[in-house]
Amino acid sequence: MKTGLRRILLVITGGILLLLVLEAGVYNWRLLLSMRYRDLAEMSRQLSWRRDELLVERADLLNPERLQRVGTELGLAPVPLRCFSVLELRPDTSGGDQFVCMEQ
Repeated sequence: MKTGLRRILLVITGGILLLLVLEAGVYNWRLLLSMRYRDLAEMSRQLSWRRDELLVERADLLNPERLQRVGTELGLAPVPLRCFSVLELRPDTSGGDQFVCMEQ
């Protein structure tokens, strides 16, 4: 009877140790997942801030008043119409399908 009782106690002790090891593994796995979630949440927050900064910068860069102000600071001005010339496409007289640009 002693050997049967001893085997039962060994099986119970082994089961308890197995449950403790499994509990420690599950705890560590949950801890790892929570740390990964925290890192991903922080990265998401940083990317959202960077996206907002870039949207503000984009809006500032596309602002027509800002573009005009920067252009005048750089000494740029609209090109006067007298600097433009109109070109007309005329067929090449040598007989091909090519065209020549002729100034009007």
